[in-house]
Amino acid sequence: MKMMYTPKGATGPEFEIEADRFGSYAIRLNGKVIKRVTALNDYLGKPKWGSRKLEASALEDAIQDIEAFAARER
Repeated sequence: MKMMYTPKGATGPEFEIEADRFGSYAIRLNGKVIKRVTALNDYLGKPKWGSRKLEASALEDAIQDIEAFAARER
């Protein structure tokens, strides 16, 4: 899933978040990857096709990372 996100209280640039159903995500700013987190390849109980819960969790983590990055830049 791809989405654009602007930090709260900021009028700055939009960040692009790309997350998958396995919990991996990448954050881009102006086309450059700022942060990439890759989920574990294999673990006990891992859903074969991924899940929406893992995708939602990855999006939440990415938003927290963006807010932290924006706070440092202020």
